[in-house]
Amino acid sequence: MEFSLHNYLRQLSTDGATFDYIEAIKRNAQPLVERGLPVILSLGHLAHATGTSHHILMSIAKRQVDPYRVFAISKRSGGKRFICAPEPQLLKVQRWIHDHVLCSSHVLKNLSSAGTAYMPGGGHIKNAKRHLGAEWLVKLDITRFFESVSERQVYHVFRGLGYRALVAFFFARLCTRVLPANVDKRGWKKSDRWATEKYWKFLSTDVLGHLPQGAPTSPMLANLVCAGLDKELQKLAQAKELIYSRYADDMTFSGQMSSRLDAALVIKKMSREISNHGFSINHQKTSISKNGGRKIVTGLSVADDVVRLPRIFKNNLKKDVYYLCTYGVEEHCARIGQKNRFSYLMHVAGRIQYAKIIEPKLAARLDAQFKNKFPDFENLVAQVG
Repeated sequence: MEFSLHNYLRQLSTDGATFDYIEAIKRNAQPLVERGLPVILSLGHLAHATGTSHHILMSIAKRQVDPYRVFAISKRSGGKRFICAPEPQLLKVQRWIHDHVLCSSHVLKNLSSAGTAYMPGGGHIKNAKRHLGAEWLVKLDITRFFESVSERQVYHVFRGLGYRALVAFFFARLCTRVLPANVDKRGWKKSDRWATEKYWKFLSTDVLGHLPQGAPTSPMLANLVCAGLDKELQKLAQAKELIYSRYADDMTFSGQMSSRLDAALVIKKMSREISNHGFSINHQKTSISKNGGRKIVTGLSVADDVVRLPRIFKNNLKKDVYYLCTYGVEEHCARIGQKNRFSYLMHVAGRIQYAKIIEPKLAARLDAQFKNKFPDFENLVAQVG
């Protein structure tokens, strides 16, 4: 969004704004202009910039409505992951904040190099490559990552970028969600990060919100909130001559360690630092691997000199393609209890396309077998799309 502070102030003067008002505008806008950030001075200003309703944004900011559609998806490790899909007006604003504020060059250059998720030039492959050839591998996982980031922390992110307090408050409110009291069983209400000292009428709640998983702003905000944590973990890792990376809630440390006890001490030290920053570790996902063992980082094998698909992924994919080609889609789907045949074919085809990125030779062979058996599949997908 193009913005000229000079033109804006000149227009205010033409419209009869007072000298004090113009000076106040200049003080609030100048830091944002210098950082290449969009100038937003009020909630009404944000509504105008995004083409949304000021009334709707105010009702969301006051927590008078819950503008999310919540649904559950199954996790590969078992259990459910709850996705919060924002309603259209809020989604439009969140995308604007993501594109114009959170992905600005000023913000991107201040992100930690240890984070590899949800940012330009990042990705799970880059994350895995950092740990190729390591003798030891230690992995930690944060419990309920997005839900562990509070509205107060999000407020300080926007405040740190230079937005005035009230604007930072509105940004934080539009990027976080409060669970109903009868649903919120997390026990965080007594923590300073989550509770206000008293009930504030304008806040409309005595409990602060959290980042909802499913909002386009949540990933980058989580990265910004974790910048301090990443810095401290990187410092601790370097002291042990280890390499550290974080892909969202997935943290990996690799290098040389003298023994499994030494690796356990690394876990203890890193866990303490993570806890100091308000997060908790999912101990069921904590793992230690060494040479000769299975080394998986963000879903990829790093045991060799190049990233590879995990053996179980390749075996299952080869098995699926073989049975499809041998028995046909109807019989194979009946064998495995898959009712939606087209969805299953899409799933297999998608895994083949993913395999092309990591192991193109294997994927090319499987792709040829798949296309030979289902020559009209791509045309069918195009018609459905």
